[in-house]
Amino acid sequence: MTCVFTPIIRNLALRGGFVDCPQRARKVHQHAIPRLGGGAVLGSYLVVLLIGGFTVPSLRGALWGANPIAGIIVLGSLVIFGIGVLDDLSRLSPRIKLLGEFVTVGFVVWFADLSFSTVEILGIGSISFPNWIGFGLACLWITGLANAVNLIDGLDGLASGITLFGLLAVSVVGYLALIPHVTWLSTLLIGCLLGFLVYNSRPASIFLGDCGSLTLGYLAGCLCLLGSVSGEKTINGVFPFLAFALPVMDCLFAIFRRMLRGRSPFSPDMEHFHHRLMAKGLSHGKAVLAMWAAAVTCSFVAVASALGKGGELTALFVFFGLGGFILLRYLGYFRFEFFGQGFSSLLENRKSTRTAEQAVKEAEDMINQMNSLEGVSEALGKAAEGMQFQEVFLAFFQVNGQYGIDGEPTDATGRKSFQWKDPEQRGFYSRDKEFVAEFGINGRNFLYGSIRYRFIDGRSKMDVQEEILLERIHDALASLAARVRKNEKAF
Repeated sequence: MTCVFTPIIRNLALRGGFVDCPQRARKVHQHAIPRLGGGAVLGSYLVVLLIGGFTVPSLRGALWGANPIAGIIVLGSLVIFGIGVLDDLSRLSPRIKLLGEFVTVGFVVWFADLSFSTVEILGIGSISFPNWIGFGLACLWITGLANAVNLIDGLDGLASGITLFGLLAVSVVGYLALIPHVTWLSTLLIGCLLGFLVYNSRPASIFLGDCGSLTLGYLAGCLCLLGSVSGEKTINGVFPFLAFALPVMDCLFAIFRRMLRGRSPFSPDMEHFHHRLMAKGLSHGKAVLAMWAAAVTCSFVAVASALGKGGELTALFVFFGLGGFILLRYLGYFRFEFFGQGFSSLLENRKSTRTAEQAVKEAEDMINQMNSLEGVSEALGKAAEGMQFQEVFLAFFQVNGQYGIDGEPTDATGRKSFQWKDPEQRGFYSRDKEFVAEFGINGRNFLYGSIRYRFIDGRSKMDVQEEILLERIHDALASLAARVRKNEKAF
């Protein structure tokens, strides 16, 4: 069913312009690929669940029986999917998106009673706490895993495969622990992912999108909690973490890394596990296979932690932990190169990073509040305070008096230009110090213009983090041009 739904969703995404732009800083593919693949996965999942609800007694009870835990989880997945779709279409603010996720997950945890008050940890014993703490931890786990899967979705088939292997552990544990609805829910989702990987494996013809990765992470987090139950309000505290160790560790390292360097934890970068593997020389496909192999290992260890006992597990965890440490050491996660620069250099880098992010945020806010192109130059000047460019030239493309073109600009394409130049920069400067970078102002359906920056600080390139910050301004400019185009058409 997923194999049938996916091409349909792909064609709809292509027609609507819902594609992943390959010109952006962190992209590793060469062509525009449609997003919204999560719609095919969730759509087929809902259909097979509906069929299973009428044919499988244990699934029927969990979906709409006296205790419809699964039904509540599925309803929550629809809301999470909606949040992801909005993010795919209009790039929601990270804080608004996270708030919507927490509220949705809070309702699901409350009504499905997914909270707990006791955690069993192998080798330590049981830890008990008040119910409200268990409620908060359950919400944090589900929301955290949803965003962790979203963060690790950077290569063809990566998030789909890692989630599939984690769900395989959940399915096995649910079967052996005699929790049939957990086995049904996870196994059916595995089937949907297998169908989606036909199109999502390298070379991918469609991506999950935020709607897909957030929904997969949400469902995986809920099913992990259901499969970890070992008694009344008691869960296995090790199994969920091990089943999805890769996305969880990748997310934790990302948050720590960004905050340590003075960046927002929501600020993207190119230092995730898969980026580090490719930096070590692995190809796109081999990096995915390496991550899949690590996910399979985590899955096996997770099953052992849920069902095994005794000293054998202690030895297994020692070897697993040692292997994980060696891998992270190989990827450079315990070599923070800026420590060698001294504490004062670290503080200086943090200060400059925060200055750049603040300047870009203020410029972004200024552009988002505009309903006309007047004032664009002032906003670019505000961005220059943090990005340190000395001159910028912006041209909006016009056809028949309307902003935005479908295709590449020609000599007949109209242009409305804006320019900003640093007023303190006077006289001549050496051309050896000049560096020029040009980017397109791309919207969902149109190319709205181009922007060119001139730096004279002696650099020879821009780093990825600078491009990511500038992309925020480019997205705001594309949204502004789309608003102006819409208002002009209305009149």
